[in-house]
Amino acid sequence: MIGVEDRHCDVQALAAVLEQLSGRLMMLFVTATEAARELSAIVWSDDGVIRVRSPIPGDSYPALTPHVPSAHWFERELHDLWGIVPEGHPRLEPLVRHGPEQVEIELPANGDIRTEHRGAERLSGPGVFVIPYGPVRSGVFETAQFLVQTGGEDIAYCAQRLFFKRRGAERRICEVPLDLSVLVAERVSGTSSVAHALAFSHALESLAQTDVPPRAQAIRRVLAELERLYNHLEVTVRECEDAALAVAQAQFAVLKERLHRLAAAVVGNRFLRGAIVPGGVRVHFDNSTVDLLRSELRDWKRDFARTLSVLLRTDSFLDRLVSAGPLSERDARDFGSVGPVARGSGVDLDTRRDLPYDGYGTFEVATHSDGDAMARMEVRFQEVESSVTLIEEALSTLPTGPARTELGALVRDCALGASESARGETLYWLEPAGSRSLRFCKLRAASFMNFGIFNRVFESQVLTDFAFIEHSLGLSPAGCDA
Repeated sequence: MIGVEDRHCDVQALAAVLEQLSGRLMMLFVTATEAARELSAIVWSDDGVIRVRSPIPGDSYPALTPHVPSAHWFERELHDLWGIVPEGHPRLEPLVRHGPEQVEIELPANGDIRTEHRGAERLSGPGVFVIPYGPVRSGVFETAQFLVQTGGEDIAYCAQRLFFKRRGAERRICEVPLDLSVLVAERVSGTSSVAHALAFSHALESLAQTDVPPRAQAIRRVLAELERLYNHLEVTVRECEDAALAVAQAQFAVLKERLHRLAAAVVGNRFLRGAIVPGGVRVHFDNSTVDLLRSELRDWKRDFARTLSVLLRTDSFLDRLVSAGPLSERDARDFGSVGPVARGSGVDLDTRRDLPYDGYGTFEVATHSDGDAMARMEVRFQEVESSVTLIEEALSTLPTGPARTELGALVRDCALGASESARGETLYWLEPAGSRSLRFCKLRAASFMNFGIFNRVFESQVLTDFAFIEHSLGLSPAGCDA
């Protein structure tokens, strides 16, 4: 359970307070009562996790973004959903609610047209044109639109537009019966079902002050790492496809398929849905399940290592990823990047270690300092090895006892739940309405933070590298379209 310190300040001083904390902004949201609206900033600092609360007396407040760059998407979101104006925000164009038209601006003739907070505007000038890629794209890609603005080869700017399929999951979580709410959470992003179910369950367990049995914690770790494996394999498959490496693409796709079939054999479905519940797990690993996991992963690890060794000696793969889509450590920190995107730029950040849950012990977090697409892939390759080791350790020390504790009454007034998905930190903030229902839910998927740096990794890149850079980020629009 994550301890959260509560602090209060005037909204006029909130930016200064956040700067003084020198922490990482995890969430920013508005809650409302009959009396007033309140702005809450969840910050991870040297003093731990802190909630800074500021009443909003009117319809505006001084923007945080000029002082805390990672607030820029949060403030655009709350402006769209609440009508509250963060005065002084550098780019307050619509985010969740799209504007009717994009605005045409002139391309400066003698300067850098890239600024810190650019939106989905169109550039105009000699030889400049816009490629509107999406929102409907070929294959099974999620709905997103990218406005690639270019003069032919180099990308002048790449803007993104998401939130085409916002589903109201946060509201729905509060509407359904409490024992069904986890089913909504795990469907926010289907490929991260375990991560969302874990983060939500952690928050609910904290509200109810319910302890999870050791056996359930170990099973949760196995399921979470299995999900991480097939997500990292999906990114690898996409990168091989982009490089036109048909054989490598097929080989890694087979490795990914083997993981999905293993998940189906263990849980009953390919994406591990329905396994995580508040208080524990629904699945109780017997000896045959443990033996199956051990034998399958032993063979899988050997085949993955052999296939990866060939890929990392393939120049046509390395040449396309090395130096593509660089993200500096400063930008990764300023804009609150998480997961392999942050770790590939040298930010040593992992929720499993930093806010430990479900029995995660100490382990080496994979990081890389180069910050390019290849660095992000290297982090994933190292995490594959780490995830297999974590699964093996959990299975070898699987405790006896129950796999679930009944959830008690919701006795606390708020709680934060976290987990580390394959894409990075996933968060849920919950507030109850009585002992068996919720009145407020705010979720923040990893992709919400990582999409905020999407335009920056395309600066001075070539158009033909678009797919390599996009897939190296491993983003999920569904995580934003909650």
